[in-house]
Order: sequence, then structure tokens, then C-alpha cells
Amino acid sequence: MDTTVKLQSKIKVRKTGINGAVAQTILIIFLVITLALSLMPIFITMIMSVKSPQDIQAYSIWTLPKSGWYFSNYKSAFSVLSAPLFNTVIIDLISTVIVLFLSCYIAFLFERKNFGGKKVLFYLFIAPMLVPGVVLLSPTYIVVANWLNLNENWLGLIIPYIAGNQIASVFLMRTFMGQQPQSLYEAGQLDGANTFDSFVYICLPLTFPIMMIQGIAIFAAMYNDYMWPNLLFINDLKKGVLMPYLRSVVSDSTQGVQYAMYLVAGIPLIISTAISVKFFIGGDFASGMKL
Repeated sequence: MDTTVKLQSKIKVRKTGINGAVAQTILIIFLVITLALSLMPIFITMIMSVKSPQDIQAYSIWTLPKSGWYFSNYKSAFSVLSAPLFNTVIIDLISTVIVLFLSCYIAFLFERKNFGGKKVLFYLFIAPMLVPGVVLLSPTYIVVANWLNLNENWLGLIIPYIAGNQIASVFLMRTFMGQQPQSLYEAGQLDGANTFDSFVYICLPLTFPIMMIQGIAIFAAMYNDYMWPNLLFINDLKKGVLMPYLRSVVSDSTQGVQYAMYLVAGIPLIISTAISVKFFIGGDFASGMKL
């Protein structure tokens, strides 16, 4: 009897404070407002992208198209952006895959192998994280464009992307690998696995979720990069990437096509984000810490 009374009293206490009806209602209202403000720019862009220039000039942004739905704006946007969009995706995918596997193996060696000066070498490796990226922009350009002569070349983008994203990736993955049980690797050694076998058959499967999360972040950062591709002057449509090219052509298009270009440019990011959401919702990115 006493136990029942105590449970009922605990339930009543839980229904007060943050779990009370008033607090929950306020939280829901706050979340709805935040969601509406977040989605409002996307909604406006979608509406404006199917309007004629006359409708955009004559009516407010909240009105639906009056003179017809101009889905042809998307056709124009695709025809203009298809080449630089394809180039950007290819460059960023190549860079991301190399960064992930190289940084994963480096992090594995730092975490699972013992060698002289490991701590000092690791601190030296992550030291550039303390330096703002803009400070390194000028010397990087001198090395890539002047010394290596990779101006107007895809390698001028890929090599700095790989080098620039290694440090944070190694730091993140080594921290993640530190949560993995040592007993798994010891069992692999007893079965005759060498260092590379342990990396391929034990480390990679356990680290894959965090690699996906980091990969999406790296891909998005490179995809949205404007400054570095613009410095390399890659203006050839067959070699150029999206952001500098988008800035150069958007002013020459009608307003409806401009909005369509913005949405078309976001398609790869939408796809990559949809992939990463699976790992966030399922908590798979923390699987190494669940073991």
C-alpha cells in the first residue's frame, strides 16, 4: 500500500515543472514557431521559383503564381548549372572518400599502435587546428598555384581539400576509437590478424557510422566553398565548380530562374543530409560507445 502511494506521489511530481501541461504547451509552441521560421525561406524560394517575372514584380512573395506555373525555370536552371554541379559533386566525393579512409587509418595507428614519440607527434599533427583557416589561405595559394602550378586544375582543389580536412577528422575518429573495447582487437590478434586486418575487419565496421557523419560535414563544407575555387580562377565551364559559377551567372538570369538555381544547387546537399539523418536518428554514430 505504501509503495503504491509513493509511486502515485512520484507521478504527480513528474507532471509538474518541465513535464507539466503548461510547460509542454509552451515548448510545443516554441518548436512550431522555430520550425516555421526555419522553413519559411525554403517555402518562399519554392514559390518564387515557379513564378513569371511579371508576377514577381507585381505581387508579394506570399502570393501563388497568377499567370501560370513556370516550371520551365527549373529546366533553364538545370541547363545552366548541370556541368559545374557535376564537377563539384565529383571533386567533393573524391576528396571526401580519400579524407575519410586516410584519416581513419591514421587515427587507428595513433590509437592502437605504440611507438616512440606518439603523443608529441599527435600534438604536432593537430596543432594547425589552433590557427584560423584564413591565415593559411595565402601560403596555401602560393604552394598550390605558384609552386605546383595547379591553377585552373581540379588537383588544385582536391589536394588542399584532402590536406585541410585531415586534422579534424583524425582528431574526431581517434576520440571515437578510444571508446571501442580493446578486447576486440586482442581477440583479432589471437586469431592471427595483423595491423591492417584489424583495421579492415574490426575498426572500419565499428567506425563507419562516425565516418558517414564526418563525411557529410566535409562534403557540405567543400560543396559550399566559394573562396578557394574563386582564387584558383577555374572559369572554364567544363572544369569549373558550382559556387563561383553560380555567382557569376545568377545576375544574368530572370528572377524566377535565379530562385530555381538556388534550389537546384541544393539538391546534392539535400541528398547527403537525408543520408546522415538515418545515422543521427538511429544513434548509429555512437555505436562504438555502446559496445
